[in-house]
Amino acid sequence: MLLATSYDLNNSHTKTIHVGLQRTNEEIFKPVVKLGGHNADGIYFDADCWQQFQDNMELMNEYLSSDNRVKPNFVVIKNITISFTTSYGSKSILLAYKEEEENSNGNLRKEEDALDSTPPAKKRRTYVAAVVMQKTTFLGLRSIVKCVDAHLKQLESLSDNVNKCALYLIQEIELKLSACFINQEILKLTLRGNYKDIERNVRTQINDLTFLDMYFNIIFLELTLLRYNEIFHIP
Repeated sequence: MLLATSYDLNNSHTKTIHVGLQRTNEEIFKPVVKLGGHNADGIYFDADCWQQFQDNMELMNEYLSSDNRVKPNFVVIKNITISFTTSYGSKSILLAYKEEEENSNGNLRKEEDALDSTPPAKKRRTYVAAVVMQKTTFLGLRSIVKCVDAHLKQLESLSDNVNKCALYLIQEIELKLSACFINQEILKLTLRGNYKDIERNVRTQINDLTFLDMYFNIIFLELTLLRYNEIFHIP
């Protein structure tokens, strides 16, 4: 995630919000909000989903704050389901994300390969992530909504130039590649050996002077620190 900002939602630091630019399946960076815990998985909201989530926050607050034990119907926002439940004896909000992903590279576990005769390109797997929020965490989330909105708005204004930087970086590295076969090590050595040239050439293709002055250095650094498969297609 690029230009990321994080917010703790409770005193135990078990739930956090991250706001930044995330690479999508369309191979561009878009502003996202990630709600998560200690593990790497979490619930990702694009700008539209985040707004819909906010539209339902009053319903969540009413459920968590009232003595009424009646549970509202679950809410669905694209692939995200918001359920009203209990955990450890307290009212809670359960957010679950579920998506069927095609495993086009056939990188499933060997056990699955042994049990399933479906060709690798046809296999699908289900990605599931879930986050549970009790009242304290929810109130922490509600208290930083305006900060999240402001950061999303800023990221939206920067996303075009960030994507240009990513595109130009790929093009410049490709121009420096001398081998037909590409792997992580070759990309790493190519970038390391031509870093200054590549940085200068990418910079000269960006016309936004404010972006160049305030954001280019950090964006270029963060792009080059990404895992290479996040900016390149590596077979």
